[in-house]
Amino acid sequence: MAASGKESQYLEVPYIYTSGEYLYTCGELSEFFRAIKDEKRLLGAKCPACSKVWMPARGYCPDCYEAVSWVPLSGEGRIVAHSYCYYPGMTGDLVKFLDLPYVQAMVHLDGTDSYLMSAIAVHEQRMGTMKDGMRVRAVFREERKGTIADFYFEVVGEAQGGNRSGEESGVV
Repeated sequence: MAASGKESQYLEVPYIYTSGEYLYTCGELSEFFRAIKDEKRLLGAKCPACSKVWMPARGYCPDCYEAVSWVPLSGEGRIVAHSYCYYPGMTGDLVKFLDLPYVQAMVHLDGTDSYLMSAIAVHEQRMGTMKDGMRVRAVFREERKGTIADFYFEVVGEAQGGNRSGEESGVV
């Protein structure tokens, strides 16, 4: 909240780390994080010049350097690559809502031209049950702070064929 008592146009998110407590601003990405926090929805960053849609969102197109506009995403996509994680690491917050092991995966969201690294909830604690190509959908945490960790994915469909490198789909 701004010093005047009015809400700033930029979202500020508290960040507590082992060496201290910080407050950082989301700047031009505030709309993206507010949509996650307040509305439980995902937005992509669309470039007006090349029409690519980026997720995770960014304020400017990395190819054209143009300011982006926000477009709604369905929150569904497919797993491109994945790995089982048995240790929470620096993101210990994950184990508050996901059991170990969980899956860390590259997800290609429908309607986007990039990949998103995110956690996938594993309902069967057995290696090999997760497959590349499986359909997933975003699940939002009940308590959201306005960070990329406010959502994870769950499997909603069987593996489908697809080019893992993304060459045919034009994904970068």
